[in-house]
Amino acid sequence: MTRLADRYELRRVLGRGGMGEVWAARDVREGRDVAVKTASGSAALDRLRREATVAASVDHPGVVGVHGTGRDGATSYLVMDLLPGPDLGRVLGGGPLPAGEAVRVTAAVADALAATHRAGVIHGDVKPANVVVVGDHVVLIDFGVAATAADDDGQVTFGTAPFMAPEQVVSGPLTPATDVYALGCLLTAAVTGRPPFVGELPTAVLHRHVRATPPRLADLVPGVPAELDELTARMLAKDPARRSGLDEVGDVLARVRRDAPLDRLRPRPLPAVVGSLEPDATQPALVMLEEGHRAA
Repeated sequence: MTRLADRYELRRVLGRGGMGEVWAARDVREGRDVAVKTASGSAALDRLRREATVAASVDHPGVVGVHGTGRDGATSYLVMDLLPGPDLGRVLGGGPLPAGEAVRVTAAVADALAATHRAGVIHGDVKPANVVVVGDHVVLIDFGVAATAADDDGQVTFGTAPFMAPEQVVSGPLTPATDVYALGCLLTAAVTGRPPFVGELPTAVLHRHVRATPPRLADLVPGVPAELDELTARMLAKDPARRSGLDEVGDVLARVRRDAPLDRLRPRPLPAVVGSLEPDATQPALVMLEEGHRAA
């Protein structure tokens, strides 16, 4: 057992959530900067080892690299690449991205997700806070709630309310289409500054994912290319079988980037929303809306 302080110099907290903290740190043995996720509790080491195994199974430059796990007393830890710059969630706190950049980032995340799905992994928590943009490089992070083919029915009951697919809300089986829905929410947030469904209470947001028709991108951003509007609508379909696959997503986004005058687009002003749009912590679904499901 390696004492955490003997190997890693923890320098500053990068983020806190319901499953622990993430620190910027220095690996004093290897002489490199890393990110260290720490968590406490009897099941923490198993959970972090599982996250490390899942993330390491995906060989793609757009997926965060992992370097190992360990335990120091009651604290378990996971060591990952340290990515400079803020996550996309923090960036969007200052307003939407230029449309061309939003499409570029979404296309890069789609490519990383395609590799993730080829490895038999469903991320399950695609959201701006789990995307880091470093110049031209886009990296998908945090596989803490990812599902694999070995999981029972591919089910995960955790997620972040504004980016949860309807089947995720009602504890249905997760599929690659679940990540496509979340990516549609991310694309909407990147272009407009806000995901399709927001509200003061997470329960209200979850209900809208299951019951409400998402706004059309063309209604939020005047002049948006029809192909991009239609793609986003397909990504946000309630029925997973009707959503676009990631190959189609990548093809359409590449075509739109090449052919459309995206730099001229400006989203309509959005009304203020009271309360947080994206909870700090990944959380269990707060309400199960289909008959026979109980609140988590």
